[in-house]
Amino acid sequence: MGLEKYRSKRDFSKTPEPEGGPVPAPARAPVFVVQKHAASQLHYDFRLEIAGALKSWAVPRGPSLDPADKRLAVEVEDHPLAYAGFEGVIPAGEYGGGTVLLWDRGHWLPEGDAEAALAAGKLRFRLAGEKLRGEWSLVRMGGKAGAKGAAGQRANWLLIKHPDEFARPDAELDITESRGDSVQSGRGLDEIAAGRPPRRAMSAAVGLAAALPDFVSPQLATLVEDSPREGLWLVETKLDGYRLLAQIDNGAVRLWTRNREDWSARLPRLVAELQRLPVRNAWLDGEAVALDRAGRASFSLLQRALARGDDGQQLRYYLFDLLFVDGSDLRGLPQLERKERLRELLAGTVQEALAGTGLGSAGERCLRYCGHGVGRLDDAFRAACLQGEEGLILKRADAAYHGGRGTDWLKLKCGHRQEFVVAGFSAPEGRREGFGALLAGYYTSVGTLAYAGRVGAGFDRATLASLGARLRAQVQASCPFADALPEAERADVHWVAPGLVIDVRYAGWNRSDRLRQARYLGLREDKPARDVVREWPLLPRRRESGA
Repeated sequence: MGLEKYRSKRDFSKTPEPEGGPVPAPARAPVFVVQKHAASQLHYDFRLEIAGALKSWAVPRGPSLDPADKRLAVEVEDHPLAYAGFEGVIPAGEYGGGTVLLWDRGHWLPEGDAEAALAAGKLRFRLAGEKLRGEWSLVRMGGKAGAKGAAGQRANWLLIKHPDEFARPDAELDITESRGDSVQSGRGLDEIAAGRPPRRAMSAAVGLAAALPDFVSPQLATLVEDSPREGLWLVETKLDGYRLLAQIDNGAVRLWTRNREDWSARLPRLVAELQRLPVRNAWLDGEAVALDRAGRASFSLLQRALARGDDGQQLRYYLFDLLFVDGSDLRGLPQLERKERLRELLAGTVQEALAGTGLGSAGERCLRYCGHGVGRLDDAFRAACLQGEEGLILKRADAAYHGGRGTDWLKLKCGHRQEFVVAGFSAPEGRREGFGALLAGYYTSVGTLAYAGRVGAGFDRATLASLGARLRAQVQASCPFADALPEAERADVHWVAPGLVIDVRYAGWNRSDRLRQARYLGLREDKPARDVVREWPLLPRRRESGA
């Protein structure tokens, strides 16, 4: 690729277009833009970032969300990456003279190697833009139409939308007609040509005007046993801590757990740092963790820090989503756009932790931005496991924020680990004090408590004493499990009301559906017992291939 043809056609002393140049591959998803161009004929310029430049096609009728409507896309010269932000007027008489409007922008991810796919004449990819999303293809036409001639003949391609949740028949939605204004300035072509000022700040993301809600239900990830093979996914380190949502309202900060408990008084230093953020009101999503000397999250250290009321030396709050800010509800925007807005909000004040590189040093600041990678999901997962991390969280780049569990957020775990409900304990034996083992369970789809087995390892003396005292205060006569346990499992057991939730690491399940080699990691004070179910890993459903 090169920009020689681009530069040879333009006099940069006359045109406001950027001269630009190739740039190194960035550590982020590549960008795409679509520019509406009122030149001698109105058309749309479709551009994909590849190898430091913008590979470009002129689409006379613009993109269509209808998979049955294959739009002609004429290959044109490469443009510099700086062109991705260009909006303005090219003077009459200059090449491409006319008005340029930035119609769409976002990120994209190819299926396989982009340059090899282009050379072969079929590039399949996923878009995460403000207007265009989902699966698409560029297919070079056969015969003379698809040939690139030495005398300047340009290759013809077809831009095709794949059937998915973002596809719409043309009769239902013509995206170029219904959303014709600029995603950058909010202006139309006539307003840009007349030199009118932008309707909104050039870098502002668009959200729905809304009052600050009292509470936001957190989005939850679904456990999978393999990474998805299609789509554009953000890769974050799976944080081993407590999920917290931060509400900022005119200087007042409250920290909420996922089951709506107010932890603000427990974490005064986090509250103080959040108060210094340059916002009037906001909702942020993140995870509170404690770092060990190696910079890794330690759940046991977190519990000890909370128990002694110390949120300054080891506790850190990793922010990974921005849901609401200064009167705008951002939850309907794509995941990637929300994270970019969060990065802008925290820029210059908060240290970033990149996925797959550890969580960083302890430092002095409590707030951190939880960075992400893109692509190479299997490599990122192996790296996280080798570094001793719990796993990865994968987030669909083009998805909105929805409370509850779904498949737009996925989790890959390096080992077996989940929460269980304590329903009883066995008597201690030998020199052990407090209790022998915990009887663990989980709730079924019909709301009954199922037995999962015993957890007898991972307790120090302090835990045996403190947890044992709490359990003895909750003893009851009846067994909480729906099915009767074998006599051997009931020996020396005291039943308790099923309210405490524990975090457990285990080797797997045996044929009797009992935990193998279960080890206690800590109490989960942020999760209600009724939410604890058995986690069955799911494989993401693969989309059927199209044109």
